[in-house]
Amino acid sequence: MISLQSKKHIKESRGTKAMIEIRDIKLAQQGDEEATEKIFHEYQSSILRNNRKFFLKGAESDDLLQEGYIGLMKAIKSYDETKNACFNTFANLCIRRQIITAVKTHSSAKYQNLNSAVMGEEYVGFEEVTKYNAPSINFYNPEEIVLGKELVKLLENFLVENLSDLEKKVFYYLCKEYSYIEIAETLDETPKKIDNTIQRIKKKILNYLGTYVEK
Repeated sequence: MISLQSKKHIKESRGTKAMIEIRDIKLAQQGDEEATEKIFHEYQSSILRNNRKFFLKGAESDDLLQEGYIGLMKAIKSYDETKNACFNTFANLCIRRQIITAVKTHSSAKYQNLNSAVMGEEYVGFEEVTKYNAPSINFYNPEEIVLGKELVKLLENFLVENLSDLEKKVFYYLCKEYSYIEIAETLDETPKKIDNTIQRIKKKILNYLGTYVEK
């Protein structure tokens, strides 16, 4: 039995009046379907919001939605009120991390030769690239990086501060969907030098995204 004193109310997502109690979480941890369904229902809007932040190219629209529910189930099973923050914070963190992990895994395993960046709406780049609405940026032999909209501004600032002048120029032409051969001709550089520059850009972006996911 759960004593009345042990109950804690956890605020749900903005605009939702319902409350999830510690009792609901503990019942769900024990396999109670009604309690689990209640939590799933209350977090549906949160999962949808997180789902819209990411675009997984080549996958069905429900794929990331399913990942969000997997993340929520993981939160339910592993939540410990004596160790974790409030359940709302913990659950949203698990949902977000599950979706990001799914995106990175999907990209790495199945889309080695596709676009290296996919944005849901628009990309804000350097001063010359103020708006980018095309669906892809073609890298030479890339590993796909899928960027959620919340990462766009952070990534922009990171690239401005950490790319060399040549890397910025190469990245600009990548955004314009130039091939590495066309970039080499445009910048009067050798294809090998452009290829090496692209690899450095890729490495910097991957390292940054890896740091972001670990936070």
